Amino acid sequence: SSGINAEYGDFISSRDILKGNTKLNMAFIANLFNNYPSLDWEEQEDQFDEFTTDIVIEVEETREEKSFRHWLNSLNLGPVVSYLFEDLKDGFILLKVCEMLLGEIDEDRVNEPPFKQSQFMYKSIENCNYCIELGQQIGFKLVGLGGRDISSGNKLVLSLLWQMMRHYTLSLMTTPSGKPLTEDEIIEWCNSKIRRDKVKNGRSCFKNFRDPGLKDSRALMDIIDIIQPGSIGYDLVLASDNEENMMDNARYALTMARKVGATVFALPEDIVEGNHKMLCLVFARLMKVGLSDN
Repeated sequence: SSGINAEYGDFISSRDILKGNTKLNMAFIANLFNNYPSLDWEEQEDQFDEFTTDIVIEVEETREEKSFRHWLNSLNLGPVVSYLFEDLKDGFILLKVCEMLLGEIDEDRVNEPPFKQSQFMYKSIENCNYCIELGQQIGFKLVGLGGRDISSGNKLVLSLLWQMMRHYTLSLMTTPSGKPLTEDEIIEWCNSKIRRDKVKNGRSCFKNFRDPGLKDSRALMDIIDIIQPGSIGYDLVLASDNEENMMDNARYALTMARKVGATVFALPEDIVEGNHKMLCLVFARLMKVGLSDN
């Protein structure tokens, strides 16, 4: 306000605040406290509610973002990811993922945080640019995504995260030649298991991960029951004639998937809505459990 500018304009400006000058900002806050103690809360309540509402919208997560965040934290690569886009801005965690996928990276090109305020931007962009370079080396499709997009918190980074998560999951299983499995190979493995089972007898086979038949969770439950016979209580499975029943079935299927040893990050909504990306990863994880049990 003009009153505050008149009192503090001699020693601090808006530019000083934006630059993050610790001493000047501390002096500014101290003077505010000394000159305006005990502000009337009721007078400011409406303004404050409007302000906090904006903040809540800003940090709200989609299911996809939450799944990626949980996956990154499950890797135990270092700093905990609390706010996906904000915590990936410096590129460091993404570089740790690249290192895990590739086996090694050039450590001399990695800037490890924390950074000084004056260095944050260019060191972060260097990390993010290197991450894009490594992603292309792995074979990711990163058209339209650059280091500056990641360092600015752009949601385009979701395409990179999906490819990282998919590559990691499929790399857990390899063909006899040492190559990661493909989606078609996962589908064929699942369908062959369902066809050969005398009880299931091919009833829940599916064409691909976009198959609408997967939304009722029947194929998931059949694969789980084949991996660990008797693990699915089919008397608990509800008729898939409404969304509420389908959600309950999906919750049950994912719970049992985790119980037989599959590490899954999908949510019931992903199954019911037919999220082909998450369905692929769930079946891939189940296949890994099935292969390791043989």
